[in-house]
Amino acid sequence: MKMPVINFMVDIETLSTRPNAAIVSIAIVKFERNGPLPKLENMDKCYIRVSRESCELLGMHVDDKTLEWWKKQDESIRWEAIDNPVDRLSIKDALTKLSGFIGNCNAVMWGNGDDFDCTILTEAYRLCEKTTPWKFWNTRDVRTVLDLANISPWSLPANDKHHPIHDCYRQIYGVKKAFNQLNLYND
Repeated sequence: MKMPVINFMVDIETLSTRPNAAIVSIAIVKFERNGPLPKLENMDKCYIRVSRESCELLGMHVDDKTLEWWKKQDESIRWEAIDNPVDRLSIKDALTKLSGFIGNCNAVMWGNGDDFDCTILTEAYRLCEKTTPWKFWNTRDVRTVLDLANISPWSLPANDKHHPIHDCYRQIYGVKKAFNQLNLYND
């Protein structure tokens, strides 16, 4: 029996840009490539706050320059990403929850860049000795699709920037806009 193909947009917030970056939050939103974009509140989604300490215990990287960048962000953004202590899971438990959300399907994982979200999550799964719930050939890159459609990422609506759920929604919007401009999946 063939497993269903399901598209997921993932976005993470980190304390580094290296492949082994410490992760502080993860969001994932299930979406359809074709058809209209539903309201965010009507989409199947998962948001996970991650304990910085659990990442550091595994040797995940924290970069001083990234910490400085976070200090320059709006206080509410910084609070949600880094300082809010509520419901933070260990990185191992966060990945277990992420895998549970994805489930047993042929997951196509979209991220904003070919070398960030999916790459860092894959490395986190490796460090936690867990199986990544997607195949490496099923990762997709939002930035490339936007570039092919000649859409600037800065032209996309920006609500609650650097909150992963809202970043996922913005990226899904961009993919759908690009597909429309490229005359793909016009249902």
